[in-house]
Amino acid sequence: MAESGMVKCEVCIIGLGVSSLPLVKELEKSGTDYRVVSSDAFGVWQKLDAAGENFDLVTTIESTNYSWWSYDYDFPFYTAREYYAKLKAELTESIMAKVIFKAVGHIQQDSTGYRVVDSAGTLLVSCSKLVHSIGFSPDQNIFSNLKVVAAAAGGGKHFLVSGLSDTTNLYISRLIYAGNRVTVTCQHFHVLDKIGTTHDNVGGPFDQYEPFQHWADQTAPNITGILVPLPIRGAKVGSPNWLMGKVQSYVSDRVGLKEVVDLRKFDTEVQYCAQGLVDPAKTEVPGGLGLLVKQWPVDEYAKYYNDPSFQEWMLKSGVYLNDIYFFMQQGLVKVHKRDEVQHLAGKRYLVAGEEVEFDEVLGCCEAKHKLLEVRGCRPFTYSEHLYGIWNRIHPNLFFLGTTRPYTGAFGCVSELSSLFVHRMLTNSSFQDFISKQFPSLMHRQRVTHHASVSDPDKLHVQWAGMHCLRIAKTLGCDLSYREAGRLGLRVEQQTGPINALRCRITGPYALPGAAARYKRSCKKINTSFMSLNMIYRNWGDRMVVVSWFVALCCSAGFAWLKMSEVEKLAFYAVFLYLLTKATLLSQWRGVVLMLAFDNLYHKRAWIMLLSNVCQLVFNCICFLHGTTYDVPLLVRLGLPVDVIFLVLGRISYPRAFFGDMRVRKPYAKWLFNTYLPRSAKFTSGGP
Repeated sequence: MAESGMVKCEVCIIGLGVSSLPLVKELEKSGTDYRVVSSDAFGVWQKLDAAGENFDLVTTIESTNYSWWSYDYDFPFYTAREYYAKLKAELTESIMAKVIFKAVGHIQQDSTGYRVVDSAGTLLVSCSKLVHSIGFSPDQNIFSNLKVVAAAAGGGKHFLVSGLSDTTNLYISRLIYAGNRVTVTCQHFHVLDKIGTTHDNVGGPFDQYEPFQHWADQTAPNITGILVPLPIRGAKVGSPNWLMGKVQSYVSDRVGLKEVVDLRKFDTEVQYCAQGLVDPAKTEVPGGLGLLVKQWPVDEYAKYYNDPSFQEWMLKSGVYLNDIYFFMQQGLVKVHKRDEVQHLAGKRYLVAGEEVEFDEVLGCCEAKHKLLEVRGCRPFTYSEHLYGIWNRIHPNLFFLGTTRPYTGAFGCVSELSSLFVHRMLTNSSFQDFISKQFPSLMHRQRVTHHASVSDPDKLHVQWAGMHCLRIAKTLGCDLSYREAGRLGLRVEQQTGPINALRCRITGPYALPGAAARYKRSCKKINTSFMSLNMIYRNWGDRMVVVSWFVALCCSAGFAWLKMSEVEKLAFYAVFLYLLTKATLLSQWRGVVLMLAFDNLYHKRAWIMLLSNVCQLVFNCICFLHGTTYDVPLLVRLGLPVDVIFLVLGRISYPRAFFGDMRVRKPYAKWLFNTYLPRSAKFTSGGP
């Protein structure tokens, strides 16, 4: 092994990309002796730029941003070209002087640390601490597929696309705009609206509403799972999972989604064996959903497209509509499960029993972990590493870029993971503390996420908000209620998204001005209205269950003034338990009453909460005096009021759920007459 030109340093980072950039900047600040070895800078982003492609419309700015980037914007996304330009601007002369642009062959652990060797066998770096930050290897078909898509710019072709992902959805957006027709064959089909009108016609990014689960009760049904009609199979009859499946089926039917696609057809055997996707006994959302695909719903896209100040720029930059639900509704895209599509010969396939000759076939692959061989260490497995980063068996070996957020919030996850690694690298007392707490931290990680994952190869897929919150708490960066009060951020602390900026307000990595910037960001996406729903979700359903208990006691002949001390004590204990703890009944009611909201979270929560308070107070008065005042039991249980709210929720027009087809139907004329007149001829036809 050649050692000529070998560099010695304390820390070596393998890979210069989105995942490692925050760590590099922190190492610069702390004056740590480090080097970076990488074949290029920012991987696929650099390759897309070099190929002249402005392809990927990345996740919304609140999730894509690092904490030190600006959150003031007019357009809610970066294009790939803009994003890559921002990343390159971070590479200062000081940083570039410490980068070795070489492809790493393997890494050798020895008694002194780690030795980084290139593909030719030359020793590049010897270090005491190593950070593996290569992340995911993207679909290798991207560039060949893009050439095929570009060649179809004249339209009139029928494409078969194998597999559905964010990348393939963007292929579809280009193909449809050019006047082509698409058939998709896939195993997973879970698509979410990236932006939705959530309150008073304010368009908000879903990938920032996802982290709101930090305030959801630990045993409450998952809010996102209610709002998104995901398939749930195999749940025990009568369980919260079973009820949630019924509600989701109802929702899917009411919003017209069943007319477009039967989501249950895309359930996997793994999910079936796991008894459903959602386990309300767990703190957070389980894995096993497949990878969620994001789309820009037509009603929100059209707001920007119809604005002359944006339209020309959007088309020039390749910012096309990628609402696959809408395309399916209009007959431009068909989706089939893989076992419904059989290859015959060449480009001929049997699709749902009908033979079809396609013009082009695009093969797509899922992004996979790209791991280098570290000789002397056992292979990396996500489940054995805290936050997918560290295991105390190898205290000086760290992994970045291993966690994949469901909704694409790579910036947030990357920065928080980098801060964790930086503190472990530079603070020995913190590393000693984590080493001692490692068993308990890993146990909590397994209980809250791994134990509920129904698809074993999705352990690394996490909800960004929950993942960032766990790391922030470990680092001491989480915004406490007391600290929020001191900074004037009480509402934001309760309702704001858990992104990188929030986690830099307090703690060892606090940034000047972060509190004010976070407050402005929350105001921009209008998160404060979430407090209405939060209060209702925390107390409304429980108060109703308590009022049921009191009403039933009263109907059974019990009265406070006639009860013995023992009976009063027992009544008081049950009363407090039902009021402060989530129970099966409160969970059930919470699932069903979510249908009463005409938007994701609405002012109606105040009215519902007030009615619940009145219901509880009246039942307590009845119980105190031992009389029902001739009010029927059903009224005292509040059922008529609940029915009224459910009816209002049913007839309300604004988007209540992701995948709501009702708001899409009015845009059919806009699609064919304004956006893509050339594709009108494909509104009907074969599979």
